[in-house]
Amino acid sequence: MSSDEILTELAVYAKGTKAFFVDDNEAWVQAELTEKTVDEAGGTVELAFAGPGGAAYRFAATVGELAKRTKVLPPLCNPAVQEGIDDLTSLSHLNEPAVLHNLQVRYGQHNIYTYSGIVLVALNPFARVALYSQDTLEAYAGRMRGELEPHLFAISEDAFQGMVRDKRNQTIIVSGESGAGKTMSAKYIMRYFASAHEEAAAKGEISRVEEQILATNPVLEAFGNAKTTRNDNSSRFGKFVEIRFNERHAIEAAVIRTYLLERSRLVYQPETERNYHIFYQLLAAGAGGAGQDLGISGKTWEAFHYTRQGGSGQIANVDDAREFASTTAALDVIGVGREQQAQVFAVLAALLHVGNIEIEGASERVGASIAEDDCGFGHAARLLQVDAAVLRKWLTKRQIVTRSEKIVSNMTRAQALVVRDSVAKFVYAQLFEWVVRTINAALAGADEASASFIGVLDIYGFEHFERNSFEQFCINYANEKLQQNFNRHVFKLEQEEYQREQLQNWTFVDFQDNQACIDLIEGKLGVLALLDEECRLQQGTDGNFAEKLIRQFSGGSRAADFFRRPRFGAEAFTIRHYAHDVEYTAEGFVEKNRDTVPEEIQNVLRASTGPLLPALLAGGSGSGSGSGSGSSGDNGGDDEAASAGRGRLSVRAARKPTLGTVFRQSLASLMETIEATDSHYIRCIKPNEAKQAWGFDAAMVLAQLRACGVLETIRISCAGYPSRLAIPEFIGRYRVLLAGAGARLEPATSLDGYRELAAQILDAAFGRQAGAARWQVGLTKVFFRAGMLALIEKQRAERLHAAATAIQALARRFQQRRRFVRQRAAARRLQAAARGALARRLTSRLRRTRAATAVQALARGGQARARVRAARDAVVRLQALARAARARAAFAGLRRTWAATALQRLARGWAARAQARRELHLVRRMQARVRHTLARRALARRRDEARSAAHFQQVTYQLEGKLMALTRQLDDAHARAAQSAEALRQALAEAQRLRDDRDAAVRRATAALDARVAQLDADRAAAERRCDDLRARAHEARAEADALQRAQAAELDAAVAARDDLAARVADLEAQLRDARRALDDARAQHQKQLLIHASQPLPAAAAAAAAAAADAPAALDHASIKRADAPSRWHASAGLAATGYDMADALSPTMRAARQAQAQAQAQAHPPAAAPPPAAPADEGRSLAKMLSSLGGFGSGGGASSSSNTAAAAAAVATPVAAANANVGGDDNDNDIAPLASEDDVRDMLEHDDRLVAEVLNELVGELQVPLPNLDAEYSPPDLLFPAHLIGLCVIKMFQYNLARRIDRLLMSTIARIQKKTAAFDSDYTSAFWLSNVFELLSIIKTSMTEHQSASKEYEESERAMNDGMQYLEALLSDIYFGWIKDMQKRFTKLIIPGVVESEALPGFTASDSGFFNRLMGTGPRESAVKIENVLSFFNHIWRTMEFYYVDQAIMRQIMSELLCVIGVTAFNNIIMRRNFCSWKRGMQIQYNLTRIEEWCKAHSVEDATRNLDRLLQLVKLLQLQKSTEQDIEIMFEVCDLLNPAQIKKLLTIYAVSDYENPIVGPVMAEVTRRAAPTEKLDKMLLDTNDLSEQVLYLTARKVPAIETYIPPEFAMPRVRALVDSQTDMAYDDDVDDVDDVDHHHHHHHHHHGIDDDNLDDVDPMIDTRRPPPPQYEPEYA
Repeated sequence: MSSDEILTELAVYAKGTKAFFVDDNEAWVQAELTEKTVDEAGGTVELAFAGPGGAAYRFAATVGELAKRTKVLPPLCNPAVQEGIDDLTSLSHLNEPAVLHNLQVRYGQHNIYTYSGIVLVALNPFARVALYSQDTLEAYAGRMRGELEPHLFAISEDAFQGMVRDKRNQTIIVSGESGAGKTMSAKYIMRYFASAHEEAAAKGEISRVEEQILATNPVLEAFGNAKTTRNDNSSRFGKFVEIRFNERHAIEAAVIRTYLLERSRLVYQPETERNYHIFYQLLAAGAGGAGQDLGISGKTWEAFHYTRQGGSGQIANVDDAREFASTTAALDVIGVGREQQAQVFAVLAALLHVGNIEIEGASERVGASIAEDDCGFGHAARLLQVDAAVLRKWLTKRQIVTRSEKIVSNMTRAQALVVRDSVAKFVYAQLFEWVVRTINAALAGADEASASFIGVLDIYGFEHFERNSFEQFCINYANEKLQQNFNRHVFKLEQEEYQREQLQNWTFVDFQDNQACIDLIEGKLGVLALLDEECRLQQGTDGNFAEKLIRQFSGGSRAADFFRRPRFGAEAFTIRHYAHDVEYTAEGFVEKNRDTVPEEIQNVLRASTGPLLPALLAGGSGSGSGSGSGSSGDNGGDDEAASAGRGRLSVRAARKPTLGTVFRQSLASLMETIEATDSHYIRCIKPNEAKQAWGFDAAMVLAQLRACGVLETIRISCAGYPSRLAIPEFIGRYRVLLAGAGARLEPATSLDGYRELAAQILDAAFGRQAGAARWQVGLTKVFFRAGMLALIEKQRAERLHAAATAIQALARRFQQRRRFVRQRAAARRLQAAARGALARRLTSRLRRTRAATAVQALARGGQARARVRAARDAVVRLQALARAARARAAFAGLRRTWAATALQRLARGWAARAQARRELHLVRRMQARVRHTLARRALARRRDEARSAAHFQQVTYQLEGKLMALTRQLDDAHARAAQSAEALRQALAEAQRLRDDRDAAVRRATAALDARVAQLDADRAAAERRCDDLRARAHEARAEADALQRAQAAELDAAVAARDDLAARVADLEAQLRDARRALDDARAQHQKQLLIHASQPLPAAAAAAAAAAADAPAALDHASIKRADAPSRWHASAGLAATGYDMADALSPTMRAARQAQAQAQAQAHPPAAAPPPAAPADEGRSLAKMLSSLGGFGSGGGASSSSNTAAAAAAVATPVAAANANVGGDDNDNDIAPLASEDDVRDMLEHDDRLVAEVLNELVGELQVPLPNLDAEYSPPDLLFPAHLIGLCVIKMFQYNLARRIDRLLMSTIARIQKKTAAFDSDYTSAFWLSNVFELLSIIKTSMTEHQSASKEYEESERAMNDGMQYLEALLSDIYFGWIKDMQKRFTKLIIPGVVESEALPGFTASDSGFFNRLMGTGPRESAVKIENVLSFFNHIWRTMEFYYVDQAIMRQIMSELLCVIGVTAFNNIIMRRNFCSWKRGMQIQYNLTRIEEWCKAHSVEDATRNLDRLLQLVKLLQLQKSTEQDIEIMFEVCDLLNPAQIKKLLTIYAVSDYENPIVGPVMAEVTRRAAPTEKLDKMLLDTNDLSEQVLYLTARKVPAIETYIPPEFAMPRVRALVDSQTDMAYDDDVDDVDDVDHHHHHHHHHHGIDDDNLDDVDPMIDTRRPPPPQYEPEYA
């Protein structure tokens, strides 16, 4: 660096600047610059800093030293606004202490995750944190990395999206030292893949493979994890989990590979550590009840040598028995049955007993031996099912193979102990590999190859202990390989970034790979090669191995630069790893690398008679050197014994691969896999050694940052351009540097213009000669060398400070002058006021003097008069008191006399009454005793009779006789029914003929009568003109009419008599047929109910298909299923617009309207109304249900009558098949022209027997009904839209009036099924609103009728039951329509919430900086959303107007709007609290404005109560706008935002983006917030519960319907429904005529001509109102 560059860099070190200095305790501390001395002539620099606690730091150097980098300036601190930033690479000063400090600040805020470029740094909190809930998991699903807070779910989602988007396999590498949280991180990553993108997981279900993947964690933890001094659940092996996905990106299989199992832990544990968890679980649970067979019953961990060496058998807050149950359950899931589990537990128990085998042998001459009664040996041999004698032999003897013979010799005790432990380690290693193989077999899935996979690598981090052996060497070797891959990956990403941005002449400075260190380890003559060579020698030793290393790497090769020979001791060497120099002890390297078990012992184990042990050895390598999984072990503290036990190796043993070779091969395979995938890195950090919750040991964390490569990433970044900003962000922040420099300030209009403007700003800041040495402008970003961003930030701060100073000076001048002018004017006003006050004071004094004189005179007179009045009053009071005393004395004497008399009278009366009560009580007791005695005698007599067996036998015989008689009667009835079928048909034909004759006669008589009535009307008109002259002629005409009527009545009576004779002959047959028909109706009604119940439950695929087929069957009334299917509708013109939820359809096109009108006219001509409605009566616009039900007159007198004038016709109608009736409705012209219903009997017959009436209701009112659309061409009143509900309600109420329970069941159940089918798709808001309104109206009609019905008769019990059942099913149907429509609306509406409520920037002047023109043009930032708050309000208007148009009940309308507002509150809240770019003051203002618009809409539509669902969201937005710089602000914040829990407040403040004009959220503020959140942090939920959106309840109360509207649209034929309505109209009209006072004879005559008797008028339904009211002036709200 040149001197000018040094001076420029020193310019940043201004007074008050903070920098970092090394500290022995805290690693780095901050100090503030207090003094700066720069001698440019002498070329010296001196800086003085003041640290915490008064500590002083000084820095002195020459310019030459700084230029040569022999001394480096103290690293600068970042500004306060960047404290706690979530990405370390975004720091202005990117250095080691800044990284450490930022992590410490975030960790103090309980943020354990931080990005460092492509790396996620995770600090173990050693406490439960609410970061892994299902809501949090779902929040990260589908999100881009960086969109939400740092989290391992974000890394997992990034890997998943990379696999889906780029069609490349992915790898997530989780590393860190023991206790850093690697295992838990890997566990949560696998849980994310198993739950995030699965449809079944969203419903709370996961697939079998996913369940097995999650079940592998407890199994592998039990067999591979142990308690260490650093971690209670430390993984003692590395694993690579390969999760495989199919083409649909669903998990279909998984494969697990393991590395470096620590086998020495089985036989030796250091102080305070434990063996593997499975042994303690087995002992705690007693092997699930098999402890006696395993020899461990009643024993604890202290009873076994392999579990008691560490002296710690328990873990705090861990129940080993419960963990054992979890392990066995997980084994079940992965396919290890109970029988195999018992075999596994037997092997584990055998290993415990192997550790208890006592080896005897005092001297080497005697040799080792095992006692015959050794309990541990007996249990071990029995459980392993091996030959005990052979096992005892080879545990104490060894065989040496020479070229000519085999020599068997005794082993010493030390050698035998080594063999014993080697056997235990070998068997456990094979058992662990068998468990892994079993897991892989269970997770294998289908045979075909997977489409892609995501690997999760959980492996040891870099290790450096006081004594490092072969295990640490292998672990650090693996980390060297992983670090090399990491460095190359980072370098590659940086390179690609520079190339993508088209930077010119860029180079990395001082970048060095660690390939030389790797060559030192795995080269041809590297450490592993020399170790294998020494192992192949028969007399190879650790000392020779160390000497070879020293000789090999003592030269000047590049690899030798990473090797150091020890200062003391020959059997040690040092390797300079990327993280730290590690000194390895060579002792034990050779023996551990050989990793052999005597062949004789292996043969003994293979000969086991048990099923499991041979399988273990057959599946493994059998040599003890590990398999392809890379499992290995060590001999721990037995190294000396192992050296003593070496013998001559056989040729076969020497050819076996060593452990180092196997590990190198498996590591090479792993690296090939990783390099073929896209890698993602998670570095787990252990923040303190004591495992203290939220404790931070800075020195320990710094050492791990160096070891895990995070600082290496920063070093690589600093070698290039570590700081970068998007061009629009750079321009928006640093454009102020151009002010006053003569540069143009007009806005740029193109990409080149933006880049040119950025270059001008940089030239103004650094000078035109700086160029690529300090910065470069890419396509979309500005890149800075290390420290340059801080320098330009300092210039910006200085420019803003100067501008602020000038503004303050002008503002103060203006304030002072304004204050002077105001003070001068005030002084003048004060002087004038003072003079006026003095004058007024003098005048007032004179007035008071004159007034005082007058007041004194009046006061003296008043005092004299008062004295006289007081004396007189005193005398009067004394006299009154004396007289009153005498009167009171006399009155008291009289009272005493009267009281004495009253007491005497009461006492005598009480005594007499007491005597009478006592005598009465005695009499009653005597009577009770007598009655009790008689009752007991009667009871005893009846008990004797009941015990009689003869009595029971007699009763039994009587019952059997009755049963046989009833059976015979039933058989006879069936026979008679079969015999009378033909007679019935003949009788019906005869009845039809007689009816036709009678009808013809009636028509002839009626025609004559009508003609005569017309003549009489004319005569009467003439008679009124000639009153007296023509009255006689009128009487004669009336007499002739009466005679003619009597003649016709006689003829009619004769016809009726003939019909009655025929009816009498078939009465018995009709009764039998009616009984059969009732039974059939009962069966159908029950079948409909069962179908409705079945339809409310989910159907399997096969059942659903069968139900759909049955629904399309020809028999429309007898539904085999009520599964809903699509029905024809009119929605094709507007469904597209309605489904979007953005805009309303303006109106139907003119062509569509003309077509619709033509269609309506054609339909009206084709189906004219059956009868014109009569003129409306002038009174009674609606009759209440109470009047209608009261007119029934007792509900029992006439309801059960079955005889009528149309019995035969009704029987014929019922005999018609139901399917034919359904087909004939509307299709036969003759069938449409039915006769008017002249009497109540006709009405009853049609309701009870005519199935075509039910078919009309189902087809015309439900099935084929086309819902009218909102438009301007038609005005719709409530009767126009609710007529289906009213007509169906009319039919149901009339059926209830006639006590037709079965018909009610049939009509209601069939109607519900049809409506359910119509509304199943929810493809239109109009259909849903229409049927929601009609179903609610029908429910209200029925409930009103039942509420006003007062019945004391049991005859109507069945009808009441049918009505109540119908109401229940209608409520269920209403709920289905409501919730189905709500879910459909929520699905569409959710897409509008974030862009319309959160991202919409409708408030001018507060535009957020993340959506500028350049971002939209380049596509690098969030584009301006096309959805605005107006779209949200348009959706509200669409839903509200639709409900208003179809007259939906107001309570339902309010509840629907409340549900939509709840969706806004939950969705917006959860998105804001998870996304940093939403947490700013400007964004809060925009959201506040949008929410105010929504509140105004709710207030205008009278649903302001529903806005309570937005309370939490409003408080969150208020929090974004409050001050956050002092502790007093925090107090106000917690008071104002009382609905937010402390964890949510802390989260918002953590991710809050501070603007330039805001004070930064300093450390004490966040410390106070963290303190308040700590007590409830484990209980508080971060996100709002989304289950509130699915767990909804419909609250409604059916309204009281005052009258039933019987309006039928003219385009509907429905002859039977019209006839029913007309019959009610005639009866109601005649009822009104009877109420008129002056009714002349002509009106009575007219009444009789309609054939209605006066007695029948009492049965008219008073609720029916057939007069259609004129449509109101309704103006539809749709444009």
